[in-house]
Amino acid sequence: MEDSVLLREWFDRVDSGKTGSITATQLKSAFAIGNLNFPLSVVQQMIRMYDFDRNGTMSFEEFLALNKFLVKVQQAFSDLERQ
Repeated sequence: MEDSVLLREWFDRVDSGKTGSITATQLKSAFAIGNLNFPLSVVQQMIRMYDFDRNGTMSFEEFLALNKFLVKVQQAFSDLERQ
């Protein structure tokens, strides 16, 4: 539960227009703050993968699904490093 509260705070900061959704440009900028410098085309693809309502932006619920995927990828790479 604590993770979802932190993620909500993060999402709300990225949603600078307070629209309830974030754009690819906003998400790219937020990733860059954490030294994750993805090309805009990659961020757009991430949004397309989890844009369940197909509106071109990412709601908080869609963002949670993306975050879950990214955590799994990170864990997989961490597991490989330990081997």
